[in-house]
Amino acid sequence: MTGRPFMRASAGAAVLATMLIVAGCASHPAKSGGKATNGGGYYQNDGPPDSHDIDISKIPDAVPRNAPPSKYGNPTSYSALGKRYYVLKSAAGFTQTGRASWYGRQFHGERTSSGEPYNMFSMTAAHKRLPLPTWVEVTNLANGRHCVVKVNDRGPFHDGRIIDLSYVAARRLGVVAHGSAPVRIRTVTPADYRQPQAAPPSPGPAPPLRAAGNDNTPARSATRGTPPNPPAAALGYLQVGAFSVAQNARQLHDKLIAAGLGPVRVVTPDARTGLYRVQVGPFANIEARRRTARTLIGRGLAVRQVDG
Repeated sequence: MTGRPFMRASAGAAVLATMLIVAGCASHPAKSGGKATNGGGYYQNDGPPDSHDIDISKIPDAVPRNAPPSKYGNPTSYSALGKRYYVLKSAAGFTQTGRASWYGRQFHGERTSSGEPYNMFSMTAAHKRLPLPTWVEVTNLANGRHCVVKVNDRGPFHDGRIIDLSYVAARRLGVVAHGSAPVRIRTVTPADYRQPQAAPPSPGPAPPLRAAGNDNTPARSATRGTPPNPPAAALGYLQVGAFSVAQNARQLHDKLIAAGLGPVRVVTPDARTGLYRVQVGPFANIEARRRTARTLIGRGLAVRQVDG
């Protein structure tokens, strides 16, 4: 490879082999199989848009939603380039590790396997087996960058590639310059993006419960030795990063907020650590904290609990 992307076989190539299940999709030529063209250019004039002056930070991640299966692009199985692929009945809990590639201007505006037009400026992707649509988080294992994309197309059909990213998704992850990159993908759902509710204001500590018949004896919880409610310190913060450079901490802060994982704070350095610490919280209850911790760990972040 010469550092240039060699993209998927097109949605149309797969469509023509699915007995018109996705009838109406454009027929595109199959890709060169990943071999470099002379001079290291883009295959068949594919590549980025003519203008590179695009503010990627202003293009939001795809937002997962509960959507019915696409009318097109979800056969039980289909053939492409001599191989048969079986579409998953459910994307629940799906994870996969492999290499990502991307596709750009040659297919911009063409129909995808789901029937939607391909937009290289939207956070979308192609996958061989996931139901359409599915939302997945893609993490570049080479640099730690991640984003959420909507899978609405089929491909890539090159051996060793697991997902084909839109141009802007590839830019976000730092894949464009290299053509492909090692990634981990996982399904995300609307539940992963629900922001924990803030704790309601409290007028003060409630009086202890009393056992019936004895006003001086606090009631025991159903589990022996466990108080009825956890101590307030248990509802502290989850620390997800510590940086010597303030800008790096702010970037992580902004990504977490954009993903709906707030509230998030950046704690300025103190004499003990000298680091800018990124912390999520506080939480209304332990379940909210645990749920958020699972989501953060799933995003590849190291998480530890800290007091307020």
